[in-house]
Amino acid sequence: MKFLTALTLFISSPLWRPLSAQTPPISEIPALSENRYQQDLSDSFNRLDPAKDGWDSEVRGAQYAAQLQLITEALQSKKTSLAPPPALAPALAPEFRGQKIRPTSLPTVFQNAGLTVKRGAAASETFPFDKILPTWPASTTKLKSKIKVTHITPNSCQALLTFKSSLLQINTTWRCSWTHATPPLLKALHVIDYEEVAQKGTRLFSDVTASALGQLPAYQDQILHSTDHWRLRLPRDFGLDPPANHGIAIGDINGDGLEDLYLCQQGGIPNRLFLQNPDGTMLDFSTESKTDWLDYCAAAIFVDLDNDGDQDLVISQDFKILFMENIDGKGHYELTFGTSTRAQSFSINAADFDQDGLLDIYICGYNASYSAARSGVLAEPIPFHDANNGGPNTLWRNLGNWTFGDVTKATGLEEENTRFSFAASWEDYDQDGDLDLYVANDFGRNCLYQNQGAKTGSLPFFVNIAAPLNVEDSSAGMSTSWGDFNRDGWMDLYVSNMFSSAGNRITYQDQFKTDADQKTRATFQRMARGNTLFAANGKGGFQDVSATTHTSMARWCWASTFADINNDGWPDILAANGFITTEDTGDL
Repeated sequence: MKFLTALTLFISSPLWRPLSAQTPPISEIPALSENRYQQDLSDSFNRLDPAKDGWDSEVRGAQYAAQLQLITEALQSKKTSLAPPPALAPALAPEFRGQKIRPTSLPTVFQNAGLTVKRGAAASETFPFDKILPTWPASTTKLKSKIKVTHITPNSCQALLTFKSSLLQINTTWRCSWTHATPPLLKALHVIDYEEVAQKGTRLFSDVTASALGQLPAYQDQILHSTDHWRLRLPRDFGLDPPANHGIAIGDINGDGLEDLYLCQQGGIPNRLFLQNPDGTMLDFSTESKTDWLDYCAAAIFVDLDNDGDQDLVISQDFKILFMENIDGKGHYELTFGTSTRAQSFSINAADFDQDGLLDIYICGYNASYSAARSGVLAEPIPFHDANNGGPNTLWRNLGNWTFGDVTKATGLEEENTRFSFAASWEDYDQDGDLDLYVANDFGRNCLYQNQGAKTGSLPFFVNIAAPLNVEDSSAGMSTSWGDFNRDGWMDLYVSNMFSSAGNRITYQDQFKTDADQKTRATFQRMARGNTLFAANGKGGFQDVSATTHTSMARWCWASTFADINNDGWPDILAANGFITTEDTGDL
């Protein structure tokens, strides 16, 4: 880690005074000079090296990726046609044959004023390497590539490749056959699918962050610094979260017709409330609004809780929930209701689930509170693929006059309610006039709570029917959203998960989970697949159409939403992805 590196440099600094001759020698850690470890540590270190841990598939996968990198470097040239450069000699077998990397026939499958999408399948005929190299579109500038080696056997693999330039993205899947040499040599290349997405003229979106916030000290001194920067400066007890699971809220808090921005932050760093100026720049209103909390906050939402026409604010603050009233309609807030929660709260939804005219709040919980009994070491999900030992979600009913009641159990939402939930969304998916609730869980099965309606004088009651409707979507659920993507009058469901190339490689190996049944192994394999699009069938059920709609691969996807991005009347899907990552330097 950078911290360890910095600590070593500090200790080695000449600012330290040299030891005198009379100073006793410093004792050395036992076995340090012999590079020996205690048995437990030795086992852990050996597991870092797949060659020592028995995972030959990972050894071969790394070799395949390195050889494919040589090939993609040749394809990143600005030239429109290529001959195999000498650098490719270590990657190609003498008998190599392959399909044309860019299919000759590329019909247009979608086109509008800004985008053109072409897809094609390679012809079955194979050629030597110098005959398969592509002639890229004339507008292509230098391409950058990304390789993901997925399914793997001893002498073959499947790889996802992405090539990008400023106005072009190429997505393709290759099936590669290799020799058994070390390093392996590519014997055959088959193009499973190929897609080009070309953008016309200017980009659909432009990054205006600096022009909106760049003049603010908070932007320069706080936002531009990385998580590593703050980890070196703030105690962990403040609530620093390496993945930085922190949300934003958008709403017009001062009634001027312009959307304002609230930013949740790590513990020890103040949350920020930015007011939008008419020219698009932002004003830091955090201190004046009394919303600059220093505690760890994961999510927030602007919502009118008292029906007075302005935007109030709800904040999930670690193991607390804060309800702040907009006291003057101008963005000055007071904490009106707050309470501890039984779980670390991660996301917030508002809906009038009981149709009484007041908006209620649903909080997704992740880790159980410190006061609650925990299972496993460090609250690890148990079992990993089907955990139910996380912190509970909570439905807070708005009782009016800034009072709220926990009605989770009374409404039936206590069932399957400790699944390390990340996100939830409300929708009347069955068109019976009341709101239903879908919950995306991080470790295993998701929940679809159908609103069964209320008996006279009682609350609505919910029943989890995800299993019979086949929408449990066992995976690492991160977000969920509803939208009628095919415009058939029924709301469809999109769930974002994690795509893992390593997971796809490992879970299909014979040595993976040898003590588990096939159903359990299939669940782990499913967890690595990626996102899911469920199309409503018009009869109250759903069908998984992820493969046919090409909506599964969104990498490590944290959030998603339906939105008509290009204003053509059809809902698009916007998926946010990524994680903290860098090249492995061996510095743990």
